[in-house]
Amino acid sequence: MEAYDLIFREEQDHLSALHKRLREMEKSLEEKLDQVRENALEEKKAIREDLTLNFDSDTNAMETYAEFEVMNHVIDNYNIISRVNKEKLDQVRVLLKAPYFAKVRLQYDPEEEPEEYYIGTRGLTGDRHEQLVVDWRSPVAETYYNQSNGPTSYTVDGRTIPVDLLLRRQFDLKEDVLRAWFDTTIAIEDPLLLESLSKRRSDKMTAITTTIQKEQNEVIRHKDVPVLLVSGIAGSGKTSVLLQRIAYLFYQKRNTLRPDQVYLMTLNPVFRQYIENVLPDMGETNPHALTWLDFLDMAGFGKRGAGFETRAEDLDRIDASLKDLVLTEEDFTGIRQGGEILISPRSILAVSQRYPHIGPGPRLTGLMEDDLLELLKSRLRRKDGYSRRDREDQGREDENASRRENNRMENDFAGAFAQVRGKGFLNLQEIGKKIMGRSSLSPVELFYLKMALTGECDRNARYLMIDEVQDYTEAQIRVLSRYFLRAHFMLLGDENQAIRPGTATFARIRDILSEHGKAEECSLMTSYRSSPEITDLFTAFLEEKDRVRTTSVQRPGTRPEIRTIKGRDAYLKALKEALQEAREQEGLTCMIAGSRRRLEKLSALLGDDAPPVIRRDMSLPERGPVLMELPLVKGLEFDSVIIPDAVPEEYPEDSIGKHRLYTAISRATRKVTVFAEDTMTALLKGRES
Repeated sequence: MEAYDLIFREEQDHLSALHKRLREMEKSLEEKLDQVRENALEEKKAIREDLTLNFDSDTNAMETYAEFEVMNHVIDNYNIISRVNKEKLDQVRVLLKAPYFAKVRLQYDPEEEPEEYYIGTRGLTGDRHEQLVVDWRSPVAETYYNQSNGPTSYTVDGRTIPVDLLLRRQFDLKEDVLRAWFDTTIAIEDPLLLESLSKRRSDKMTAITTTIQKEQNEVIRHKDVPVLLVSGIAGSGKTSVLLQRIAYLFYQKRNTLRPDQVYLMTLNPVFRQYIENVLPDMGETNPHALTWLDFLDMAGFGKRGAGFETRAEDLDRIDASLKDLVLTEEDFTGIRQGGEILISPRSILAVSQRYPHIGPGPRLTGLMEDDLLELLKSRLRRKDGYSRRDREDQGREDENASRRENNRMENDFAGAFAQVRGKGFLNLQEIGKKIMGRSSLSPVELFYLKMALTGECDRNARYLMIDEVQDYTEAQIRVLSRYFLRAHFMLLGDENQAIRPGTATFARIRDILSEHGKAEECSLMTSYRSSPEITDLFTAFLEEKDRVRTTSVQRPGTRPEIRTIKGRDAYLKALKEALQEAREQEGLTCMIAGSRRRLEKLSALLGDDAPPVIRRDMSLPERGPVLMELPLVKGLEFDSVIIPDAVPEEYPEDSIGKHRLYTAISRATRKVTVFAEDTMTALLKGRES
């Protein structure tokens, strides 16, 4: 105990000194920002007073524009200085809340003194460029997450640095107060992890930076590969790992990777709101976060239907039919502006026929786009007004006159030009009907057809992250693979949570994405969400080979309550009692209905006692009971879960039934209550309380 107290005092002294220094840095940066703002205002005022607006001649106008340019340059410089200081101030303020969470002591050379590094959620250097705190994503911090003392290594710019990890210390601290310290070597004894897991969940996901475990770290720091497929059981932290991976990539590629180059596919808006704070709390900007319907809308196909019914064979048919497709006038849509047809479908067909040896596809539509733009400009020049302007510009600088004319046309007829550049001259429905032999196509088929005909894709995207990938169909994966042609893919999922028929197996996903590269795979088999009792219940639905690999690190909790209740009155009474208990206890309880039909039925049955129904685009409350349908709870977690309809109709004795029950049960961290009116699903026979 004496040794513990001695180290405690030493670490408290270090924390106090660092916190004092951070306060000084905060004050200094605030003063710098105030001074920059004051200087900027004075300089802008002086420039405005000296600025003379004179457009009487081209020479005077050029001088005026030059003065504007000088003013803009001055303002830009002040903005840069202000932004750099503001970013560092934000960094310091985050560290003031908890400057670090760990320390490692590394022996590089037996003949030299060991080096010590304090690890935090942000990195910070002092005025003399000394490293006060290292960022958790830095190479040297990898030694901490390796979780074993002794010989280890980390990698810098492709070079492996061997070291001896002498000490791996964790801290429980707040601001400048050290509450405890721990020296640990293996994950299962991780005090910070156990403390974190004992806290009640909130309405927002938080970063797991301070408690990343070894198997999670291997995914987060995995080398950058074209396709990374992560399979994890429920509660293994897949989504948290995904977000930490994004933060890690931003750190590693901070000079070359922008948030707009990263896309994150989420299941539904409720889940998107649940995770929206994680990356900003780590100092990173959120990437594009899209649901599948958002993605279709972004591509211009609205939210008219998800297209889950589209089969991979339908897309194969589109690809196979293009080589034999003969385009006709009906396959084109006239170029319009304000109801006026500027180029008719017949004229567009004529343009396509200039290239008789090129079949339908990206090359043909690219050539047609160039020709149609020239044809559009030619026709617009003959319209009233443009020819007059041409004559007025006659004899002046020809190049400038031509540029001004083009700018006027682009502005006046922006819709027509956008239609040509967006390949809107293609009548996709007509072409699709000809190929598929039916009256209409799904949004997925139309989108795929457009990509096949035009080569449309996102060449800017560098990463596509797909959470809960087991819920996507082969057709959806095909569309994403083709659209994000140059992106690296990271896919996370759990095949045991595939709750809808017709979704893609991991084997098929690997095959589809093989054009990007061979998939590398990682597994996450430890449950950090649910108690051992709940974990035992939902992992009972796994294959034996997977079940024996799963573990839970949560402390023991309450045994799940599973009851068959005879009679409507007794059943209703049991539901109301469970909901009343949920209202009285802390935390959030979710009553999960197996389907929308069942949800509406339960809501009507409970009447005034029914909890709030959470639908798409709604946020979760912090506590109390809520009612949700099963598809919307994917990726979420709750303190308690009530399954009110564990009947054979909702949870049949087949693979989908198992997946549905596995998914519903595994949302709970502490308590599960399962009810069935009259007849319990065969999947839970013999487990009743």
